[in-house]
Amino acid sequence: MELRHLKYFSAVAKALSFSRAAEELHISQPPLSRQIHELEKELGAELFDRAGKSILLTKAGEYLKIEAQRLLDSAEMVARTVKVLGESEANSLRIGCVNFLMYSTLPPFFELVHEREPGMRFELSVMSTEAQERAIRSGAIDLGFVRAWLHEDGLAFEPLSEERLAVIFPSTAQVQDDPGACMAMLRDSAFVAISPATAPGLAEKVRSICAEYGCVPNVGYVCSDAYSIIKLVSTGLGWSIVPDLAYRDAAVAGVSIVMLPQTMVLGLCHGKAFLSDREERFIALAKEYFADRARRNLS
Repeated sequence: MELRHLKYFSAVAKALSFSRAAEELHISQPPLSRQIHELEKELGAELFDRAGKSILLTKAGEYLKIEAQRLLDSAEMVARTVKVLGESEANSLRIGCVNFLMYSTLPPFFELVHEREPGMRFELSVMSTEAQERAIRSGAIDLGFVRAWLHEDGLAFEPLSEERLAVIFPSTAQVQDDPGACMAMLRDSAFVAISPATAPGLAEKVRSICAEYGCVPNVGYVCSDAYSIIKLVSTGLGWSIVPDLAYRDAAVAGVSIVMLPQTMVLGLCHGKAFLSDREERFIALAKEYFADRARRNLS
C-alpha cells in the first residue's frame, strides 16, 4: 500500500464520486478506478459499495478513510520537517562541548564565528568527552570540544589549548602554596568531586592527581558541573580540584587557588572522514581564537 493509493482513496471517499475525485486529482477517471481496485485487491476488502446509483463507503472504507487521512497528514508533516531540516543543515553545525567551557570560554568564540560567518547556525550540546566521542561516531554531532583522553581510533583530534588544573578551597582556609602540602592540610575537609557519571575522564584525572600526592579525598559532595563545585567551595563546604579556566571564568568570590603542575589538552574532535567547507572554516576559527587567547594570557 503506497501513499498515492491512500491519496486517491481519500479523494474518492470525500467526494463519493470517481469523476469529481478525478477532476480534483487532475487525472482521468479510468486510471483512478484502477488504482482503487488495486488497493482493494491488496487489502482484500471492498472499500466502496457500488450497487446503487451513487457509491457509498463500506465499513472497511469508513475505517480506512479515517486512518488514511491520519497517515497522509503525518506524511505531510514529515515532509515539511525534512525540508526545514534540509534547509537549516546547509549552514548548521552540531557542536558538542565539555561542561566547563560554557561559562565564558566559548561564548566569545561564538561571537567571533558569528562576526566572520554570519549565516552559520549551531546546535550546541553540553556533554562529557566520552559522550561526545560516541555522538561523533554515531553522527549525532559534527564536532566536539573535548579533552585529549578520548579513544582516537577512527577520530581526529585537533589540539587547541592546554588547561592547567588547580586546587580550590575557601579563602578562610590557611594552607601552604605547595600543592602537596596544600592537599595534606585540606585532606580531612569534605572534597567536592565532579560526578564520574557526568565526566568520567575528568573524574579519573582528578583521582590520579590526588593519588600522586598521596591524598585520598574525603568525598562529601558530588556535582555534575564546575560552577556548582566552585559555589559549594565558596560557602566553606569543602575543597576541590578543577580546571583553572573554570575557576577563572566562574569568578566566584570567597575561593582561593593553588595551581598544580598537571595539565590537560583541550581540542576539537571530528570524524576522520571528509570535512565540509563550513566545518573546516569552523576549525580554523577555533584554532585562531584559542591561539590568540593563549597569547593574551601570556602577556
